Formats: sequence, C-alpha cells, structure tokens
Amino acid sequence: MGKNVSVNKITVLAIFSFVAITVITFFKSALELEDAEQAYYSQWLRWGYDDQPPLYTWLQYGFNTIFQVNKLAFSILRASLFAGILLGLYQFAQLRVREEQKSKLAVLLLVLVPVFIDFTFRRLSHTSLLCVSVIASYYCIQKLVSCKSISNYLLLGLVVGVGIMSKYNYAFFLVTFALVSLWDKELGAIVFNPKILVSVFVSVLLVAPHAYWLLGPDGFQSYLESSLEEKIGVEKVELGFSLMPILIYLKGLFALLLPVFLFIGIGYFLKFVSFNKLKMDWFAKMFIVQLLVLGMFFLVFQSQKVETRWLLPLFVPFVVLLVEAVSFKNNLKLVVVGYWVFIAVIGVQTLRTPIEKMLNIPSSVHFGFEPIAQKLKVKYDDYQWILPNVTYAGNVRVLHPERTLFSADDYSLGQSISKKEKQVEIIIGPLEEKQRVAVDSLIGFGKERENLYFYVGQGTKNSLSQP
Repeated sequence: MGKNVSVNKITVLAIFSFVAITVITFFKSALELEDAEQAYYSQWLRWGYDDQPPLYTWLQYGFNTIFQVNKLAFSILRASLFAGILLGLYQFAQLRVREEQKSKLAVLLLVLVPVFIDFTFRRLSHTSLLCVSVIASYYCIQKLVSCKSISNYLLLGLVVGVGIMSKYNYAFFLVTFALVSLWDKELGAIVFNPKILVSVFVSVLLVAPHAYWLLGPDGFQSYLESSLEEKIGVEKVELGFSLMPILIYLKGLFALLLPVFLFIGIGYFLKFVSFNKLKMDWFAKMFIVQLLVLGMFFLVFQSQKVETRWLLPLFVPFVVLLVEAVSFKNNLKLVVVGYWVFIAVIGVQTLRTPIEKMLNIPSSVHFGFEPIAQKLKVKYDDYQWILPNVTYAGNVRVLHPERTLFSADDYSLGQSISKKEKQVEIIIGPLEEKQRVAVDSLIGFGKERENLYFYVGQGTKNSLSQP
C-alpha cells in the first residue's frame, strides 16, 4: 500500500507540473524563444533543422496536427517532457535505490537545481528531450546489468537513437559510456556482448538518414561547426593554450549544483544528513568520467562560455547517486516537506509571468507580434513573407497558421523557397544598399525597441538573406 501511495504522489507532482506549464501559456502575449523556433520549423518535416537534430520538431509537428498551431500546442509538448523527466528519474531511482522514500527524494531534490526549475519549466525544448533520453539511457543500462535480454538491448538501441536525434550533446554520454565500459566489468559485459549488435543496428537505422543529411553534399555540417564555435565562445584570434576554460566549466558546475550542496552541507551540520560509504560501481564511474570528458572537451576547444543548461541533461541522473551516497534522519518527513516545497515552487513559477505583466516588469513574452502580423496581412497579403529570424517568424506564424512563411536565418531550408514572384522581407535596421529602399517600417518594436524595415522584391530561390 505504501508503494502505491508513493507512486501516486510522484504522478500527482508530474500532472501538477504539466498543468502549470500549460496554464502559463495563457498569460503570454508572445512565444518563448524555443517555442517560436518550433512554431517556425514545424511547418515542414525535414531530416534536420538549423543546428539541432530533428526529433523534437517532428514531435512538435505531430502535436500541431492534433492541437492546431497555437501556443497551447507548444506548451503541451514541453509540459509532457517535464513530467516525463520526473517520472523517468523516479523509475530509474527505484531500480538503483530500491527504497521507496529515497527514490522519491531523488525527484524532489530537482527543486534545488535552479536551471531545471526555471529554464526547463518555462522554455527549454531540445534540452528537455535530451534529459528524458539520458535518464532513459541509464535506466536501460541498469536493466541490462541485471538481465542481458534481446528486448533490453533492443530498448537500449531505440533510446540511443532517440538520444542522438534529440540533441547532439548526447554524444558526451556515449563517449562516457564507451570509456567506462573499458574500465568497469559490468558495463564491459554489456558492451562486449554479441547482443550489442542489436542495439547498434537499431540506433544506426534511426540515425542514418539524418547523418546523411548533415554530412552529405549540402555541407550542413559547416553551419553546425560555426554554430558550435559561436555557442561555446571559441576565440577567433589565436590566444594560445589556457586553463581558463576549466575554471569556466567548474563555475558552471558550481552554479548548477550550489543549492544542492548547501542543502547537504546544512543537513550534515544539523546532523540530519550523514554520508554512506559509496560503492565504486559502474554508475559512480560514469559520474567521474562524465566530469572528465566534459572538462577535456571545453579545454581542448578553449571554450569561453559554459551554460548550466548544457550540463543539466548529462548530470541530472546523478541525483540518484547523491541519494545513494547520503542517509537522511527521517526520509518520510523529508519527502512530505520536499513534496510541498516542489508544489509551492512550481506555483510561484506559474504566477511569475502574470505578476511580471501586472507590475510592468520587462519580458519579451509580454510583447505580442500582432502589429507585424496585421501590417503584413493588410498591406502584403499576396506577397511571400520573409521574417528576420525564427523568433519573429514563429510568432507571426502562430497568428497566421494558414500561411507558409520563411526566416532569413534558416540555413537548413536550402533552396526550397516559395515560387511566389512578390516577396516582402522584414529586416532589423535599414539596409546599406542604396539600390533598395524600404517601403514600410515599424519603429521601436518589442522589448528591445527594434526598428523594422520592409523591403519588397521579386522572388528567387536565393532571395533569403544569409545568416
């Protein structure tokens, strides 16, 4: 009976989070950045989109088909993934810990991870899907440690394929898994088993079309490389070798886990937390090697920027390792308190958007795109619309879902551009070309007070501005 109550509590928490995320949608005048990207890219089914794999957008395409193209369709997918992270982590914790209350604590401790309770709850897309994929990967490995059946290898192959198609950062998990299999006997027994070919076959089958799209003759990998350099802040000027990326990496880890460390530290000081002797099994080795793999990556590429949201999917499963490493004085009481704290924090996050709007606190989601959409509809209805970036394009598409429109920064579109002869392109800031004169403008738009200029011209396959 106790087990059923525990499972129901986690389910209730997941359902509450799901509802809260969807409710926030009704207080937003515009889409978040990630949702706007999906609103734009989900116009098509492609083998790849921009600098991300296609799985999330495929899922969004399906949700749009069911719920139509509106803000609710985008929040429902994110809400499902957020709930999936909670339920998936709980299932993995049950396999590892085999103690009901501590399994629940593994989930409840996520409330102390700022980037999870804020960014993942409010806006993250591919990162949330990657969180689910990485947790599922550890779940499959734990199942294979106990039983090396064909069905478990088949499940692992499916999860690996989904992980790669979720976000390229999944490669860090795969590298760690491969390295630890050379060190640990349990993982070695999984990897060096002929049945692993089942996993390899399934994952390759799932990933091969996208890999061909990315690495094929169209050269999309060059855009991916450029995006990677920009995201991690690789210096264009040769500055020599520096240990600064390691310090930046450690700072990111510190920001990711600081509240968790404070909670454990205070608990130890107040004597309601004690430390166990941790067994150095495959999971603990994965944690150590994952730390080293990421550190080496940032060091080799001399990264000048490390975001906590990049680290979250790769380290969120290790909350389970933490609950294995510590003992709490009263698990049941801590679970009850943690449960209501989690509910309260989610409630605050839900109220945050309407409170910001009521208090006139600047936020991009409070600036609707109706002025742009209305101007385009009234004056340029028979033109092809080209917006300056996916944020603009996605928000305008939600207001006019019946139209196919384009974004100037969509390199993955290739040459598949509308055959309409007349096009209107919106550009942030006037063009320097004297040959083209803006036919319209919208001054001081949005939170950033951007000046938008409208240019018309004849449609060609290469008419989009290059990123």
